[in-house]
Amino acid sequence: MERRSFDTRSGEETIGGRGFVTRPPEERVGAGAFVTRHGDETVGADTFVTRPQDELVRPGTFVGRHQQARRLREALRQGRSLTVVQGEAGAGKSRLVDEVLGGTEFAEWTHVRGACPGGVDPVPLGSVADALARLPYRPDFPDRLPQVTGVVGLLVPELADLLPRPPAASADPEVRRGLLPRAVGALLASLGDTVLVLEEVHHADPATLELIRHLAATMPARLRLVFTEDTAPGLPVLGLRLPRGARFEEIGVRRWTPEETAQFVRSWLATHRSVRTDERQELAALVHELSAGLPGAAGALLEEVGERLRAGAAEGERPGAVLAAVRDTGVPARLRRESAARSAPLTEDGRRIVEAAAVLERPVPLRILAEVAEVAAGRARAAVDACLRHSVLRAEGPYPAFRNPLDREAALARIPGPRLARLSLRAARALHRDGEGPLPLTDLARLYTAAGQVRDGLRCLVAAADRAAATGDYATATRLYAQAVADDPRAGGRVRTAAKLARTAQLARAGEQVVAAVRTVLDEDDPPPQLRGEIRLHLSVVLRNQSGGALDSLDEVARAIPDLEASDPQTAARAMAVAAIPSLQGWPVARHQDWLERGDALAATVTDPVARAAIAANRATALMLLGDPRAWTAAEALRGPAGSPMEAAHHARGWTNLAHASSALGYGARAVAFLDRAADGLADTSSPYLEGLGQTARLVLAWHGGRWHELHAAADRTARLYQEIPDLTAEATLVRGLTALHVLGDVPRARHDLAEAARTTRYDTGFILTASAAALARVHLEAGRPGQACDAVEEVLHRLERTGGWVWAAEVLPVAVEALHGRDQTARAHRLVSTFAAGIEGRDAPAARTALTVCRAMLAEAAGRPDEALDLLTDAEARWQLLGRPLDAARAAEARGRCLFGLRGKTAVADIQEVVEVYRRLGARWDVARCQRLLRRHDIVTTHRRGRLGYGDQLSPREQEVARLVVQGRANRDIAESLVLSTRTVEHHVARIMRKLNAASRTDITLAGRQDDGREPRRR
Repeated sequence: MERRSFDTRSGEETIGGRGFVTRPPEERVGAGAFVTRHGDETVGADTFVTRPQDELVRPGTFVGRHQQARRLREALRQGRSLTVVQGEAGAGKSRLVDEVLGGTEFAEWTHVRGACPGGVDPVPLGSVADALARLPYRPDFPDRLPQVTGVVGLLVPELADLLPRPPAASADPEVRRGLLPRAVGALLASLGDTVLVLEEVHHADPATLELIRHLAATMPARLRLVFTEDTAPGLPVLGLRLPRGARFEEIGVRRWTPEETAQFVRSWLATHRSVRTDERQELAALVHELSAGLPGAAGALLEEVGERLRAGAAEGERPGAVLAAVRDTGVPARLRRESAARSAPLTEDGRRIVEAAAVLERPVPLRILAEVAEVAAGRARAAVDACLRHSVLRAEGPYPAFRNPLDREAALARIPGPRLARLSLRAARALHRDGEGPLPLTDLARLYTAAGQVRDGLRCLVAAADRAAATGDYATATRLYAQAVADDPRAGGRVRTAAKLARTAQLARAGEQVVAAVRTVLDEDDPPPQLRGEIRLHLSVVLRNQSGGALDSLDEVARAIPDLEASDPQTAARAMAVAAIPSLQGWPVARHQDWLERGDALAATVTDPVARAAIAANRATALMLLGDPRAWTAAEALRGPAGSPMEAAHHARGWTNLAHASSALGYGARAVAFLDRAADGLADTSSPYLEGLGQTARLVLAWHGGRWHELHAAADRTARLYQEIPDLTAEATLVRGLTALHVLGDVPRARHDLAEAARTTRYDTGFILTASAAALARVHLEAGRPGQACDAVEEVLHRLERTGGWVWAAEVLPVAVEALHGRDQTARAHRLVSTFAAGIEGRDAPAARTALTVCRAMLAEAAGRPDEALDLLTDAEARWQLLGRPLDAARAAEARGRCLFGLRGKTAVADIQEVVEVYRRLGARWDVARCQRLLRRHDIVTTHRRGRLGYGDQLSPREQEVARLVVQGRANRDIAESLVLSTRTVEHHVARIMRKLNAASRTDITLAGRQDDGREPRRR
């Protein structure tokens, strides 16, 4: 049946037929979301329900319903009109009406509002009587009314003294019943602009329906009717006839989208400042998952969470407290009561169907639902229709399901324990017998466990994890194995499952809980030597890649090798390949090389394809990280076809590791090729860790390659996405810090991110610690603080000397030499460069060799050999360009230009200006400012000084930059660092800005900037 939204201009229009018609289940729209035709526009609406006294869920927050509110307002302004607001229970129909009628535009109108109670035997006209009973409290109640309105006093005793004496004929019940609709209409017509709101009209009794028909057909000129009705399948549809000129509007309210739920959560979080941004995203996703986008459920959930947080105010500000409270709250009391009320009218068959659906959790065909509920098929169909009609269940495609997880939990909580166990066992057996598609092993595990058959539940749980791992879904496999380890009461079972858990966890996002579970098994369950060694091996990889530290990881694998050598030489060879992978935070590289050679000696004994793939990936990675020329041949061993998803995952892991390692060595183009191979290998698997590893590699390659457009934003997204994997977060945070410094010129933010990256990394293989230290040292050097620059690189230099990993020193050695020379430690700089040269001798590390050339140029310049320095820097610039590193090439050119200043003075200006243009093309704002400061020191920026006088009362470009940073709340010292100026120069700029803007203080500059939406602050 179609409804239309229109203005009636001539004759009479029949809308939706007469009286009520039944909407059969097969005509339901979507899954509870109503679509209404308005022109050709599909419209939906929603909002949330909340209590005014709740301080956290603010009544003023109105999410995602502005278009629907506009349509309702327009209908009310039109004059006499009928508006039907439709949506499923809890969708926010009443909230939409509240929002509109609560506005000042309609504050002087008469609002008459009631709700049809439903139930088995509702009081005739009860909702209308309740609404009209509020009229005596109006101070402007009319004193001269038509006599027929006196009949209303017989229905509403509260009005009897305010109304005329009823006609004598109304003493007859039949006459009174016939007069009452006319009497109500006359009364409402006498009240001026009036809105009659009747909610839940699908529950209206026959007498109320008759009154509604009369009011719609004879609608007074200043009366507006607003009805709300549910759209559950099988509910009656209101059909009415309107007079000429009356407007009809039908407004559908739908569930919230995830974005609208997130908007609501953000408004609720206004009082929870301790919640991190990443937690807010997780919280919004969790609230949307639990409420399924129903605003009433979301509002009730956060309302109860707010009460819990207020009860423990000190805990409420603890990081993670809000998320924990949402997870622990369960079903809010209000939703529990509403669920019980909706279920109350159901028959015994209906209640059995609801119990079966709650136990099964997943949508299933009707035959399975009927079997679990022990209801005959014909009766089950009728019971399901009743459940849909009363909004206890909804249609999930062809199958019935709960409207949201909270409703299911409420229904599950009403089932007594013994009955729940029987239903769970019956459900498990029914699913086992179903035979359609693969067994739902995870559901079977849950059901058998709920039935008390723990061993069967664990068997299904481990089988589900095995299936997920076999198909490459390592995240799911890890989660299920971890659950099995936690639930298994048998030590032997925990040991066997922990071995699988440790194996898959290295390819998923393994948090601290996974590591703790595996370590508990190792410490308490006394695994046999072979399994103990295997578990330690896999745990070492997890610690290395995701949640531990380099030495923790290496110590774990060192403990594993003796057990494995005695019991499983193949796995021992694999462990040695893991121990061979070096780190700036690990052992000396000689020890890693020793493990590499020992592993090579055992390689011939390895026959398992997965083990061979893992060893090949680790061996190629270790060789590449060491700058060993054999790495390229080792990489080719990964090209062979993979016989299983696990082999393919190890190949992809190898390619991704090779991309990181070759990028650090200076082979950017080859790194891109490795990443492309890794992406092909990951096409049919799900490994969040490897996907993140690939993303961070591309961030680093984009940084080195000068592809900086939106790189800061991309790095920020990646850092947030992989926050629980330290090295991925650290690498993304490093790139975010580097772009904050060079691209945004935001020195404070850059210093924070660079330091955070260094603190976060666990197994740095040559880029994070060195690049972070180098960038921080450059900031100090430009600010004239060589001592602090030396301090910034000292720890990294110590690590390089301790490990001998000089192939990773390309980022930090040139700036370290400059800092040491600036602090009059040139002798140490010479020793450092000599050690560096010896450390990369025979290594395939072009970036390190080019950095060595830069270091030698600096030492030559310091020794008074400028011509030699110029030749070396020219050579270095050309090499950096060949390696595809434009920023490094520009730095070499800048160093050459600075050297030329010492030889030729101002005749070298063109060289520096050329470097400035290179930096500009890159988007390196901070580097441009540094070069411009160099030119100013030599009194060269004369054109800029002449041009400044032409700006008059307008801010110059430099003053605009300074003003922008003042608006951000930066201190003069921070502004000086960001723009590479002296603090005194910034003070002069601020003074000129204040004069031009007629500002009395920095606060006035800030206000002027904010009033102008971030553009140049205007004169006050």
